[in-house]
Amino acid sequence: MSRYSLEEQEQLASLKAFWSKYGNFILTVLILVFGAFALNNGWKWWQGRQANESVVVYERLDAAIKQGDLELMGQIQNTLTEDHAGSPYAQRGALLAAKAYFDKGQMNEAKSALQWAVDEAKLDEYSATARLMLSAILIEQSEFDAAKETLSKVPTGFEGLFHDRLGDLALVQKDVAAARKEYELALSTIQADSPWKQVIERKISALPKTGE
Repeated sequence: MSRYSLEEQEQLASLKAFWSKYGNFILTVLILVFGAFALNNGWKWWQGRQANESVVVYERLDAAIKQGDLELMGQIQNTLTEDHAGSPYAQRGALLAAKAYFDKGQMNEAKSALQWAVDEAKLDEYSATARLMLSAILIEQSEFDAAKETLSKVPTGFEGLFHDRLGDLALVQKDVAAARKEYELALSTIQADSPWKQVIERKISALPKTGE
């Protein structure tokens, strides 16, 4: 017998449907918003070395992704991570490759690319994005302990988004009280002008009203 009433089950189903519909879009937003910001910082850090081979390799990676050639993309990504690991282009490339793998349902490859970014990213924006994306996949695959470990290190400035993801983790484990606590912490710590606030508010509204 379910521990939730019919109304609570409907609310949980509604929240899951929301993530089913918008989850991929949200991952894309993470890459575009934080990845673009990080690349801009990385460009400033990397300026004066624009002719470096890592830029050329990154551009080839981007072209392969746009062409939908994942085999070629994987080869180019390996070149970036093996020969240019310290470059911000390798770090952003890992995120873009992970997104491409994710879109094609190649989760093991996506996880591998993201784990590399988690381990090697020098910029907080990349590290945070990689951890948030990787934890989302781990949660989807019911690897809850691994997801929690991935979220255990929080880059400064990303506390709200990490609390939000921890709320997702608690919810899929049917701990509504913990989910509500994490979502409320997310709402109180995320930047005041962040568009993510509306997403968190919807999640809180969709939680069961009882059973805490």
